[in-house]
Amino acid sequence: MKTEIFIVTFRRDFQYLQWCLRSISKFATGFDKIHVLVPDTDLSDLVALPKPDNLIGIVAPKAFAEWPGLGFVHHMWQILNAEKWCPDADFIVHIDGDCIFNSPVTPETYIKNGKPILRYEPFERLGQRHPGSDVWREPTQKCLPFPVVNETMRCHPEVYHRDLYPAVRTVISVTTQMNAEDYLRSTRNEFPHQFCEFNTLGNVAMEMFRDKYLLVELNGDRAVPDNCLHQFWSRGEIDKPQQTWIRGELKTVTPLDMMQTILT
Repeated sequence: MKTEIFIVTFRRDFQYLQWCLRSISKFATGFDKIHVLVPDTDLSDLVALPKPDNLIGIVAPKAFAEWPGLGFVHHMWQILNAEKWCPDADFIVHIDGDCIFNSPVTPETYIKNGKPILRYEPFERLGQRHPGSDVWREPTQKCLPFPVVNETMRCHPEVYHRDLYPAVRTVISVTTQMNAEDYLRSTRNEFPHQFCEFNTLGNVAMEMFRDKYLLVELNGDRAVPDNCLHQFWSRGEIDKPQQTWIRGELKTVTPLDMMQTILT
């Protein structure tokens, strides 16, 4: 069974991405390939980005022609088509360019007995701690035919079977009575967005492929386990302090300082 890492990113996040790739080189073993997908206007900068010499299984960077004025939405569409970009993968591991692994990981860190871990928490309970977190519930409900009660993008990485993606595209098309690609193109590109890729993928996985996933219900921020990965906020400068969650605690850190400590 092949497990591949899939990163969809763009030029703004390259200051973080080079550290993400260093963390893969230092901590990740057993993954078959790494796919880095960017808009075609950013490809030359990606190719020029410093990369570790011993990076496992990295493939040539890939690019797509971004929909004009719909960059964020188009990135979500590429994630919904991950199995096409990773044609040999049985399992696809999603991380963002502003993520770093912080300790040794293998596919078995996130896949137990052939079942990817899928962490979730009911929107109702999550909203009691973080008012406004249900902003993703309505957009997810709008394109799915069953009740959406759980938030399923609790932490990176999100890991899915390859057969989930075509099923999700079909469900969106049937529910909205629009081609899935056209549906996403019709949604707003600004926050709050009218679509949420990981909540849509996670809820379809729970509803239609429940027996293929190890479902783990979370209850409270401190209950989020050490997932061997840390995510920063890429809209912030890499050398300026930002607030971020570290093992269930909201702390102020400077990303560059923290990454240098972990990766050098």
